[in-house]
Amino acid sequence: MGLHFRHRPTPPFDEMPELLRAQLGPLLEQAESDGEDGESLIELLDVVDDAGQHIYDLHLFCGDDGQLHRTGTTEHVASFSQGFPTGTDDESLLEALCDAHARWNRSRAGD
Repeated sequence: MGLHFRHRPTPPFDEMPELLRAQLGPLLEQAESDGEDGESLIELLDVVDDAGQHIYDLHLFCGDDGQLHRTGTTEHVASFSQGFPTGTDDESLLEALCDAHARWNRSRAGD
C-alpha cells in the first residue's frame, strides 16, 4: 500500500467547517489557546493512495501529533505521536504512513 501526503491550507479558526472542528477536537483547543498564530500550528493533509484517491484526512499539531480519519468523517483510523503513526493494529497501514510521513518531511526540508 503506497500512501502520499498532500498539503491543504488551514482555514482561519472562525471559518473552519464543523466537520474539521470535530476532527481536530483537542488539537483545535490547544491551537486556539496559542492566539492568532495558533492556526499555523495545525497542518492539514490529505492522505492519498497511489491512484491519487483521497482516502484519509490527517491533522498534525506542530508536525508531530494528530489524528487520521476516514475522509470526510470523524471515524478515527490511527494517530500520530511524536512524529510516528500509532493507534492501530494494521501494520501495513502504519508502515505506509511512516513512509509517507518521512517523504513529506524530506520534501519540506528542501523548502
